[in-house]
Amino acid sequence: ISEADPRPRHRGISHHSLTAYGRVALQPADVVVPDLAGEFGDAVRDAAEPLKARHRVVRVGVDGLYDAMRAAPVKLSTMGRDLDGDRAYFEAAAAAGRHAAGLVDVPPPGLGSQYS
Repeated sequence: ISEADPRPRHRGISHHSLTAYGRVALQPADVVVPDLAGEFGDAVRDAAEPLKARHRVVRVGVDGLYDAMRAAPVKLSTMGRDLDGDRAYFEAAAAAGRHAAGLVDVPPPGLGSQYS
């Protein structure tokens, strides 16, 4: 997902992702769609709609992710753009991470070394 890429086929959900999920992936998958604001967010959600025929399209909130990435100890970069240069890209990746973290069954503290 990019809001800054100058190539039309790479803006919004890239044609690479739409092809991979829409035509190549034969098994259902969770396709995370970040809950981005405004017209761009609407366009991303609309582009993901056809993927529901095969996959689970999961909307994930992005609240707090920007601030967490700003605090990252490493420089974030994609295609020569930093966090502020293509915020949607990084929020989409972080939303996928947020969703993946929610799928992990983490035992409560104090259950012993079996989970350490």
